[in-house]
Order: sequence, then C-alpha cells, then structure tokens
Amino acid sequence: MKRSLGIIGLTLLSYCTSAQITITAADMPVAGDMLGYSNVDAATVTINPGDSGANVTWNYELFPTTQGMDVYRTPGEINPLLSFTLPGSELFGIKTLDSIPFIGLATPGVSITDIYTFYQQITIPSCFVASASSLTASGFPIGTHYTEPDVVYKFPLNYGDVDSNYYELTISLLTAGSLKRVGYRKNTVDGWGTISTPYYNSPTNCLRVRSEIFETDSITFNGTPFGIPNNSVEYKWLVNGDHYPALSVTTGGLLGQQTIRYRDVIPQVLATATATAPKPVAISAYPNPAPAGVFTLVLPSEWKTFHTDVYDMQSRLVVSQNNDAVINIQSLPAGNYLVRVVSGDKMAFVNVVK
Repeated sequence: MKRSLGIIGLTLLSYCTSAQITITAADMPVAGDMLGYSNVDAATVTINPGDSGANVTWNYELFPTTQGMDVYRTPGEINPLLSFTLPGSELFGIKTLDSIPFIGLATPGVSITDIYTFYQQITIPSCFVASASSLTASGFPIGTHYTEPDVVYKFPLNYGDVDSNYYELTISLLTAGSLKRVGYRKNTVDGWGTISTPYYNSPTNCLRVRSEIFETDSITFNGTPFGIPNNSVEYKWLVNGDHYPALSVTTGGLLGQQTIRYRDVIPQVLATATATAPKPVAISAYPNPAPAGVFTLVLPSEWKTFHTDVYDMQSRLVVSQNNDAVINIQSLPAGNYLVRVVSGDKMAFVNVVK
C-alpha cells in the first residue's frame, strides 16, 4: 500500500510541475516596466516550430550575443509634445525601430526616426492591444492612434484558443506624405508544457502562442504609394507572473531572417558577448526555498573570485556582492529571485524562493 501511495504521489508531483496554465492581462507589461532580454544568434541553435502540442518540454541551448532592455513609457515621457496628440495615461510603449533607412528614396530630404508602438489594456473584452504609434519626422514628433487596433492577445489565453483581427494605422507626415500599415493577425495557442532558458533555469510552466502576421507598410509621396510587404510568424512562450515572453522567435519580416530573444535580467555585466559564449554553468543554493532569507550558493570549487547579483522578478538589482557565497535577503519581501554569478568568463544562474 505504501508503494502505491508513493507512485500516486510521484504522479501528482509530475502533474503539478508540468500543468496547463492560463495567461491573463496580469501577465502583460505595464507602464514603468523595465524588462531585460538577450538576443541569440540563430545560427547557434535549432528551434523547430513544429515542437508544439500538449505537455511539451522546451529546452534549448541559448547563447546570448547582445543584451538590451525594453522600457515601457507613456507618450509624454518620450516627448512632451506627444501629450497633445496622444493624451491620457492609459498608453505605454517601447521603441520598435530606430529609423526607416529607405525613407529618403521615396521622400527626399525627410528622415524618420524613433518609431514607438504604444499598448494598452482593454477591460471589456479583456485584451492587450497596440493602439497608437509615434515617430519623429525630420525632427518633429508625430503621434497617431490606430484606425483599427492590433489585438495582440485576447484573454484569457488557454491551450487550443484561436483568434484573429485586422488592424490599420495611418501616420501623416505633414507635407511629406504619409505612412500606412494594414495588417491581419491570427493567434493560435498551439502548445503547453515547460520551458527552460538561462533565465528560467528550471522547467517553468508556459503556453506557446503562434502568431501569423500578414502586413503591408506603404509610403505615399506626391500621391504615389510605395508598398512593402512585411509578413512574419511569431512564436512566444508565455509564463505566469512575468511581463515578458520567456522566449520569442520570429521568422520572416522585412529581412526574411529568424530572430531569437529570451527574457533576461537587465544588462549589467554582459553588455555584449560573442556567439561562442560558454554555456552557463549549473549551480545550486541551499536552503531553497529559503523562508528565513539567508541561503548559500554551491559553486564550482575552482571559482576563487566571483561577483554575485540578485534580481527580483521586475529585474531590479537588489543585492550585489563579491566573493561571498552566503546571500542575505532577509529585508526583502517573499517571492522569487534570480541570482547571477560571474567568475572570469564563466556565468551561472539559479532561482531562489524566499
């Protein structure tokens, strides 16, 4: 009987550690978020888009090449003049492009820089939408609402859900013409399971969303439109309790290349690295969970000197110290913390729960 109970217990444990989750509006970005990420050279990893379905284990070797940070700000924070064209506090956005390099071919003498996409949460029906955009045309900031918003996600998101929408945006470039974007998005929640990355270094429950995007960007100058197709497929692995995909992969787009990005801490030590960066070393901590707020890192014996950073789940640096394996977070609230340890050219991560 005891053996039977043990088998049942192991089965329940397996189910609990890999279970279907639901993604809601609480898992989306909000104004003020500062979310770090790392980019991966697609030549260094093989990610099969067909890896979908129920109870999938996604575990890829990801080597960061560059790091960055998305800061979600209101239009007025980006440029005070945008407060007049995009008023209200419900919008928050990130820079999506530094510039449109080919704009001068269609509109001589006009430069387009600092392109932002602004999002907002809609309550009824619950969804996360791209509803406005801004850019700087020859030094002048211009902000415009979408004619039809791009519904990025409809909530709640569950395995098997399918939805679609059309969206449209037109930005007047004053006397220089206009930019127009017309698109269609189809979202399919095509998988659930667990994902592991250098940031989520233990299997973490997730949903995978496949987005097919059929889009045309056009520039109108002197009454003549110049259309540019920009079709792509996005794969995003979403987790509970964070405001950024654990992993995102995009194929297609203007350059026809695959781009890979995973959630990471805000860049501190690793600003840039090569595609041959070493695989993160496995470490552990005890006790973990550490309800008393003190734990000890178990590091390779050859690591005589090392630097340790501890981040909360909003990517805020909360502890930083050198050459001490004992970490004290007694003064911090209960929750999950990411510990990163760097020794020479080696790097390691461990999640600790207080």
